[in-house]
Order: sequence, then structure tokens, then C-alpha cells
Amino acid sequence: MTKTIRIVTTVAMQGAIEALTPEFTKATGYGVEMEFGPPSACVDMVRKGMAADVVVSTPDGIDALAKEGKVDGGSAKGVARMIMGLAVGLNDPKPDISSAAGFKAALLATKSIIHADPATGSPSAAHFIKVLDKLGITDEMKKKTTTRAGVVATAVASGECNMAVQQLAELKLVPGVHVLGPFPDELQNVMPLTAAVHAKSAHAVAAKALIDLLASPRAKTTIENAGLLAPV
Repeated sequence: MTKTIRIVTTVAMQGAIEALTPEFTKATGYGVEMEFGPPSACVDMVRKGMAADVVVSTPDGIDALAKEGKVDGGSAKGVARMIMGLAVGLNDPKPDISSAAGFKAALLATKSIIHADPATGSPSAAHFIKVLDKLGITDEMKKKTTTRAGVVATAVASGECNMAVQQLAELKLVPGVHVLGPFPDELQNVMPLTAAVHAKSAHAVAAKALIDLLASPRAKTTIENAGLLAPV
């Protein structure tokens, strides 16, 4: 039976980790399993005692865990940067959202939209609320907005909503939707992610090997294909 390491991570890393797992398993003999939550929740999960080998969160989150002795700060490396995007149903209009004006028009034109519940600590929800305020359309959007925890584009795939807002990498995990693309640069939120070995990992060598692989130049294409930016 293949041994496994456990990764506590944001869902945005799922696609990249799954794509790199065959190479990792071939090199180390280990498989991977993942526990998911927003970056802040990942920190809380570790603080509350969840067993893990690798922890992925924001640089500040990993720094805090390192100071608390929960992760090995010396093992920490940047592994990706999250960016936000929009997705629509396969039969919905496919507007150009590459400019702020086009993005705003697309939001106003859609009949219904879903994003993550801000109460979960979702950084995408927090940023999108700021974007709506910046665009001056908070009130117009409120009446057609649904929120919930988890990967929200499933509500678009099922036909429940017409548009979904979330991290681009999370949108790309859902079959049956059309990803319009990332937010325009002037409205974008780039959030770096850092990984570190859990201080109590029983498989620290394998955990470090996975982090090294994620952070390596050869993983760049895989990271970007998953809807993320490579680390800097």
C-alpha cells in the first residue's frame, strides 16, 4: 500500500497538487491526501491540532504558525499565487472582462451570481465585496447575489446561478462551466501562498520533497495551468 502525506491547504492548490502527485509518488513512494479550507481556516485547523505533514496558507499565516512552533519555519517556501476570476454557464453569454468597464458590464448584465460566504474567512469574498464598492454597484448586485461555503461554481454547473466569482484555480476545478478569465489587473487581488512542513510530521522528508517540487521551476507550467501564478 502506498504511504501518504496529508496536506492542509486552500482548495485553490488542489488542481496543481493533483497534477504533480504522479511525479511526487514516483520519486518518493508517497501519495497525498488533502484537507481543505480558506487560508485563515488552514491556520486554525493546525492550531486546533489537526494532524498534517504539509501546511499551505498565506506567508503571514505560515509565519505565525512557525512562531508558535506548529510548522518548521526553515522549510517554508512560496509555492503559488492565487488570482480571482469569473465563470459562467456553458449556455450563458461570454462577455469580455479584460477591462474594468467590461467586467462591470458583465456583472450588471448577469441575472444571478454566487460567491463564497464571507463568514468562512474566504479572501475571494472579502476582495469581491471591495470590488463591488469600488465599481459603485454594491446595491445593484445585492439583490441577485447568493453566497455559500465551498467551491461555488458548482451552482453554475447545476444551473442554479448564471455566474460565479472565486479564485480562478477553484473555478477551473468545476466541469460544466466556462471560465471567462481572471479579473482585470486594476481589480485583481494576487495572494501568495506558502507551504511548510508541520512540526509534528511523521514524514518530514517526503513533506519537504513535495514542497520543493511545488516551488521548483519545472512545476511552473503545471501551477499556471491550474489557474494560479507561479511564486516569485
